[in-house]
Amino acid sequence: MEKAQRKENNNLFLKKIDYTGLGSFQFKKLAGEILLSNDSGSWLWLGKKDFSRFLSGKIKKGEKIYRELAAKGFFRPDKKKLVEMAGQYLKLNYSVWRGPSLFIVVLTQRCNHRCVYCQAVPEHPRRRGFDMSCATAKKTLNLIFKTPSPFVRIEFQGGEPLLNWPILQYIVDYAKFLNRSREKNLQLSLVSNLTLLDEKKLKFLLNEEIDICCSFDGPAKVHNKNRICLNGTNSHGVVVGQIKKIRQAVKDRGRAGSLNALVTVSRLSLPYGREIIDEYIKRGFNNIFLRPLSPLGLSKQTWQTIGYGAQDFIQFYRQALDYILKLNLAGHLLIERGVCHILKKILNQEDPAYMEMRSPCGAGIGQMAFDYNGKIYTCDEGRMAAKMDRDNFKLGDINSSYRQLIDNEVTKTMCLASLLDNQAGCSDCVYKPYCGTCPLINFMEYGTIFPVMPATMRCQINKAVFDYIFLKMRSKKYLDIFKRWIGDNSGLKN
Repeated sequence: MEKAQRKENNNLFLKKIDYTGLGSFQFKKLAGEILLSNDSGSWLWLGKKDFSRFLSGKIKKGEKIYRELAAKGFFRPDKKKLVEMAGQYLKLNYSVWRGPSLFIVVLTQRCNHRCVYCQAVPEHPRRRGFDMSCATAKKTLNLIFKTPSPFVRIEFQGGEPLLNWPILQYIVDYAKFLNRSREKNLQLSLVSNLTLLDEKKLKFLLNEEIDICCSFDGPAKVHNKNRICLNGTNSHGVVVGQIKKIRQAVKDRGRAGSLNALVTVSRLSLPYGREIIDEYIKRGFNNIFLRPLSPLGLSKQTWQTIGYGAQDFIQFYRQALDYILKLNLAGHLLIERGVCHILKKILNQEDPAYMEMRSPCGAGIGQMAFDYNGKIYTCDEGRMAAKMDRDNFKLGDINSSYRQLIDNEVTKTMCLASLLDNQAGCSDCVYKPYCGTCPLINFMEYGTIFPVMPATMRCQINKAVFDYIFLKMRSKKYLDIFKRWIGDNSGLKN
C-alpha cells in the first residue's frame, strides 16, 4: 500500500512539472542550497526556492538567474549552444581521446626498503633475476612510441629503480633517440626513495632534465615508522639530506628543477597532519600530495595494522586542508596537488590528465605499466595486483602489437567498469563531471569491478573532498587561493 502511494505521489509530481525546457543536469542539496552540474563541466548554486522555480519553469527570461542558467547550459540548448557545450565536454575530457600518454616502466622488483604500505611485493636488493634487461627495455620503448598521443611521459619505478641504473641510462638515451623522428612531447621522471642517489647519478638526472619524485611522509617519527630501510639506516635523515643536495645542485645550475614529494597516509600518520605539512615547508616544498592507502601488496597484508575507514581519512584530510588554507591566507603558498587536479576541472573546465579521476579511467587507454619481465598491465596497480596472484589486469607482453594491447577484452572491460554513466550512484551524482573510479581497486577491495559505489571507501572520500572544495569556493578568500593554485604552474615545481 505504501509503495503504491509513493508511486502515485511521484506520478503527480511528474505531471506538475514540464521538463521539456530543461537541459541535462545533476544536483545535490548541500549546506541548505542546491548545487547543479552538467556533463560539460558547468556548475551553479541555487537557493531552494529558485531551484523549485527552475524545475517548474517559472524563472522568467528577463531574470539574471535565467541568463546565468542559460549561459551554463541548464536549459535545453539550441544548436549553437549545443556545439559550444560539446566543445567544453571535449576539453574537459581531452586525455580520454588522445591515447596512452603515461608509461610506468618498472626497472626492478628489488628494493632496499620495506615500507609498511608498499603496494608492490618487493624483493631483497641482493636477489637476482628481478631486473629489466636491455633487450626488454628496447622492446618496451618501441611499443611506447607507437602511441598516437602527442605526449609521452615515461616514469621509472620499482622496487627502487636506482638499483638498475645502467638500464635507466639506456632507456633515457634510446627514448631521446626515438623521439628525434617521432617528435613527441617527451617527459621523463623518476620515483625513488633517493637513498642510492650519488653525485654522478644526480648530475645525469639533471643534465637529462628528468623530474624527480620521492616519498616523504613528514617528520622522522612518522616517516621512519612508515618507510623502513632494510639496513637500519635513518630513512628520514637520508631523504632530508638528499632533498637538500638536489636543491643545491639545481640552484648551482641557475635554473629551475623539478623535485616533488608525496605522502602516503597510513594509520600511523593520522594524528600528525599539521606536523607533516610543517615538515614539507621546513624542507622547502611549496606543494604536497596527501594520498590515502590502497589495499595492494604489503599494505593489503598489513591493513589491520595500518589501515583505516573512510571517515578517518576524511577527518585527517579536512583538518590538513584547513591548515594549508590558513597558511595561504597568511601569505605562504602551499598547494595540495590532489585538490589542484580537481580544481582544474571545476574552475577551468580543463583536463589535467589525472588518470584516477576521469571517466573512463586511464587503465590501458591512458596509461600502461611495463614490468621488469616484459609483461604489460593496465596500470601500475594492475602489475601490483599480479604480485598478489591476481593476473586479471594483464594486457599482454613486449611481443604484443600495439593494437593487441588496446583492442582486447581487458582494456574494454576496464573502460566499461570505469565509465561513471554505467555505475549506479555515479550516473546521477553532481560530481560526475569531475570524478573517476578505479575498477582495479574496487576489485581488490570488494571482489568486483562493479561495486555499490556509494558504499566504497574511495567514493566516500571523493565526495567529501568535492563537498569541501565547493563549500570553500563560496568564500571569495578561498576561491582566490584556489585560482592562484591553478594559475601558478610554478607551484607544482620546486
